[in-house]
Amino acid sequence: MEHDTSGPTRGAVGVDAATLLDDDHEAFAAAVSGEASGPVAVVGDPFAGRETVLDRAERALDATRITLAPGDGVDRIREAFGDGPVVVEGCQHLYERRVGGFAALSTFLDELASVDATVVTGWNRYAWAYLTAVRGLDREFAVTVEIRPLPVDRIAELVLGRYDEMPEFVVEDPNDDGFVGTSRREIGWRGWSVSVPVPRLNVLSTKERLSGGDLDPRDVTFGRLAAVSDGNVGVATALWETQQGTEVRPSDVAVPALDRTLDREEAFCLRLVLSKERITRTRLSRVVDGIDRVLGRLARAGLVSVEDGTVELVPAALPTAADASERSRVL
Repeated sequence: MEHDTSGPTRGAVGVDAATLLDDDHEAFAAAVSGEASGPVAVVGDPFAGRETVLDRAERALDATRITLAPGDGVDRIREAFGDGPVVVEGCQHLYERRVGGFAALSTFLDELASVDATVVTGWNRYAWAYLTAVRGLDREFAVTVEIRPLPVDRIAELVLGRYDEMPEFVVEDPNDDGFVGTSRREIGWRGWSVSVPVPRLNVLSTKERLSGGDLDPRDVTFGRLAAVSDGNVGVATALWETQQGTEVRPSDVAVPALDRTLDREEAFCLRLVLSKERITRTRLSRVVDGIDRVLGRLARAGLVSVEDGTVELVPAALPTAADASERSRVL
């Protein structure tokens, strides 16, 4: 069996496939037990637990496991076809957003259609949405299951079970600046923006209830962690690891802030990184002008990391990166 665990944090350690798939679990179980035929697509956000679901498929099918990396083509997959069930992780690396960039994907789908054995594939959700819109990718799979956000109690359970020591959970200070946040608002016709103070009504309500003794600050802290991470266990873990000191308040849990609107090249580049999770600087340079300057700005904003020519999405910054690229209307 081939099982490459390199790449972004495998953030869903300790979560079972049934929890991650929720209502889709029965369809997935039927597919990996031989009750359903045809290729299977497992779709999920970065760091949300696709690897855990693919692990389950690998064990159930006793399958060959192939993990694609940036730049990989179909040759590695082709060698495994015909030898029984196959699990293919990282299928978002089979295309590039440029002229001629869909050749490997088309070859893969052509060969997939003729395979008799079960093939379970893993896809980044942003890549899946793009390829479904432009290539009708979803039509090629008999079964598609999606990774679901985890509820507050599961996020809390996983974080509490992962670390030997916990900080003290502290009630919010009603005199701190957590009452007010800021939001960027565009003015005029040039896309200029200013910071506008915005009362955090939910924080106000929480502080009032905490001061009255109605809520446990630990429950509120984990509720906020689940909310700001969108129930993504990998993001939640990364955010928790940014906490320092012996105390933690609900307002301490926050994703990195972006205090400006991204320009077109930045938003497009960030969307590519979101879709790939890992991508080489060389491949980005083919489609993004001024790549070194763009990556420098995104790295300084805490959205991506660049090391040895590989660009990776920062797990704790996923919600910020997704929101920034979507506000820029980049598919």
